[in-house]
Amino acid sequence: MKSQLTSLAGGSGLGEAYVRALVNAGVKVCFGDRDVHRGQQLASELKDCRFVHCDVTNWDDQVRLFSEATSLSATGKIDYVVANAGIIHADDVFTFNGPSQPPQKPNLDIISVNLNGALYTTKLASHYFMTQNGTSPSPSQTDTCLVLIGSGAAYLDCPRGPQYSASKYAMRGIMHSLRRTAYYYGSRINMISPWYVRTGILSHEDFDAVEKAGVQFATMEDAGQCLLRILSDANVNGRSLFVSARKWAERGYVDLDLDEYPGNGLLEEIQADQVKFAPVEAGLFV
Repeated sequence: MKSQLTSLAGGSGLGEAYVRALVNAGVKVCFGDRDVHRGQQLASELKDCRFVHCDVTNWDDQVRLFSEATSLSATGKIDYVVANAGIIHADDVFTFNGPSQPPQKPNLDIISVNLNGALYTTKLASHYFMTQNGTSPSPSQTDTCLVLIGSGAAYLDCPRGPQYSASKYAMRGIMHSLRRTAYYYGSRINMISPWYVRTGILSHEDFDAVEKAGVQFATMEDAGQCLLRILSDANVNGRSLFVSARKWAERGYVDLDLDEYPGNGLLEEIQADQVKFAPVEAGLFV
């Protein structure tokens, strides 16, 4: 049985949707969340599921979460990691206090959670995947996969939220940096970019206002199925699947194919020059 670990916010929202989809598919799941009550409640409802209190901005919390995940697995291995943690609120980088007031140092906690936490998760996932499969391609390697959670904000103009947009663009950067070398340790890296989904990331009033404006939402169930699609196919690597409203995609998710360069000869040529100094064949730093 495969073992999957969700980094944070697995107790509610999209994190809960991922946990439920995986458990229903027969995967053992260890997940973290800052909400102890909700996390324990969800774990008690599901089979082969373990909750660990975790703040992704705390390195030691994440280390403990990964350790707990190995103890849940019969093989002591971690096969799938989902870096789901994310927050959004009024952004101090955008706030203007008026011409008579000096600029105030902004609160960058969105970056701390959405980016720094994801980098911690990426580091730990890579460590476990390399430890399990080695650092050279081998027929004995088993498929492992890190899934980063982006957003429509990784591709679209989203006014007044520079930290959130920056952190979600960053998930693309992590994926692009690792997808050409992940195969050295039998691994893949992909990204899920959700459209508007009714979760706790925004208030009910905010979501009502979005819906009133005529926006059709995506669903948590489709997000869960999107994750299963990625994990079930070892050929899916370096891709970003957009969890969308059904009016744009019959299954509720679609590969927008915006992370490749199909038919763009100039970008293909520039990419070829980019890897000349650091060729993929140089392998890993170990």
